[in-house]
Amino acid sequence: MIVNKKIRLGLLLFAILGIMLLPGCQQQAAVSEVPTKTIVDCMGREVVIPENPQRVACLYASTAHMVTMLGEEDKIVGIPNGIKRDVLMSYKLPNLDSLSVPFQDGAINIEELLATDTDLVLIRQSTAENQGEVEKLDKAGIPWVVVDYASLDGFKKAISVTGAIFNQQEKAAGYDADVQKTLDLVTERVSQIPETSRIRVYHAVNEAARTDLDGDLCSQITDVAGVVNVSTQGGSLITDAEKTMTTLEQIYVWNPDAIIANDINATKYMLSDPKWSGLGAVARQQVTTLPVGVTRWCHPGSMEPQMAALFIAMHFYPEQFADIDLAQTTRDYYKQWFDLELSDDDVSAILSGAGMRLAK
Repeated sequence: MIVNKKIRLGLLLFAILGIMLLPGCQQQAAVSEVPTKTIVDCMGREVVIPENPQRVACLYASTAHMVTMLGEEDKIVGIPNGIKRDVLMSYKLPNLDSLSVPFQDGAINIEELLATDTDLVLIRQSTAENQGEVEKLDKAGIPWVVVDYASLDGFKKAISVTGAIFNQQEKAAGYDADVQKTLDLVTERVSQIPETSRIRVYHAVNEAARTDLDGDLCSQITDVAGVVNVSTQGGSLITDAEKTMTTLEQIYVWNPDAIIANDINATKYMLSDPKWSGLGAVARQQVTTLPVGVTRWCHPGSMEPQMAALFIAMHFYPEQFADIDLAQTTRDYYKQWFDLELSDDDVSAILSGAGMRLAK
């Protein structure tokens, strides 16, 4: 009897060992051995993530830009398709064209995402608020962090959160400090412009009739730049979670002194379409395309809001910035924060807003 009990016990232990050696259990054991840490994301969620994430899917374009600024671009395994149009990102990611695209049209392709073997996913707030989308991640057991922003303060927090993810807190803090330094410089210079002399500007965001909402990132950029953003002064606006639209009729009512656009196609459209020709700014050819670098400088998802504020202020109030060489400042910025040695042609293209974001 004692021998039989020993045999049965041995068989049981052997069976348990066999189960533990199955592939699934091996994977579970490996997962449990990965060191973790807890961070607080941009929605205030406490999230347990790998201590040193190695394979990261950036399902919001701005997160890929931030990861690249931190020098962690080699860990990116998934991106939105739009990133493949960013010329400067192609300089940093030689494999950009072959990277997986597990997020399109607001939806996560979970099969595509699983194929990347990602250990962490970065998403924007609107994705996090879509229960169906986050359920895909939760059921797959993939940790996810919200990195998103809609204001200058939110932007700096997003940089800080991304720094915490990659244990790059010092570099993230340095970038935030540099952003604030540039914003402070612009604020101080334009404070000398009398309110009555400030330029009234309409800002077209990607599309001619898409514009800014008072208090959003772009309107804060124009505020720092010392211009009067007409879309924040009241009028017909239609806003949803993604964009703010107006009408051509409302733009005629605003009658801005000048127009700025963060997409060269919007500039070309406004300057060529007869319906816009009656606007004084269009008739005077006062329509300017904003620069495009790693991101479009004055965009709701801009990585470079401080550069946008500097450009806009210098464009409209050049006498206040006569000591600043914008081309050299641009070159220095990308060298310091993205380790990019830009040619004269690259810098010219960035500042013209042409050629640094490929057509769809």
